[in-house]
Amino acid sequence: MPDPRHLRVGDLVRILRVPDGDRMQRDNEIASGADMAGWTADSIERVIAQTPVVQISRIAEYGCVWYDATIIGPGGAEEVHSLIIYNDDTWELIRNADG
Repeated sequence: MPDPRHLRVGDLVRILRVPDGDRMQRDNEIASGADMAGWTADSIERVIAQTPVVQISRIAEYGCVWYDATIIGPGGAEEVHSLIIYNDDTWELIRNADG
């Protein structure tokens, strides 16, 4: 399993699937009738469909690795999302920033 602690700003990764936690959150939100249920999981699915190779944009203070993705939302408008890379098998390293 890839380790996000080895990622650096500028690295390219491919998003492979929605993390289990985000899928479970969507299921719970749908079941409870929450407003905008499944927004994160739905956004990640659109990232995978539209632009699965993303660049690491920042490493947060406590080591969380983030990427930004610009996608077309369900209404046809451009959306920019900042999403986290988890320590799981939902992504793969494509290329390090230094080559």
